Amino acid sequence: MNKRYRLGEIEEAVSEMEELIDTPDDIAEIDDDFQIVVSGWSVYVESLNLTLRQGVACIWDIEAGLFMPDFDVTIVYEGNIETQEWLYYEQDGMAVTLGNWLNGRLSCE
Repeated sequence: MNKRYRLGEIEEAVSEMEELIDTPDDIAEIDDDFQIVVSGWSVYVESLNLTLRQGVACIWDIEAGLFMPDFDVTIVYEGNIETQEWLYYEQDGMAVTLGNWLNGRLSCE
């Protein structure tokens, strides 16, 4: 499904899209003690050729013997997420994460 939104409005719009509830999640990063579980849906910013996904950073809990949620993250990918590794992630919303990642990469002109 492709729809156009302003970046500042996208998080609220996505949270109201019931059709995304059943979209399976993916794992973006794994090591022995840390993984990021990302949403199966994504937001493509065409003018920047970047894709954003939201997720949860999980830490290995020795006592429970499984990964437990720790904090929410937004992940930035270049272009098509099917073929790319993530570029950056941050514990913040889409607009702030994108702004921080772009800081110094684009001129203001």
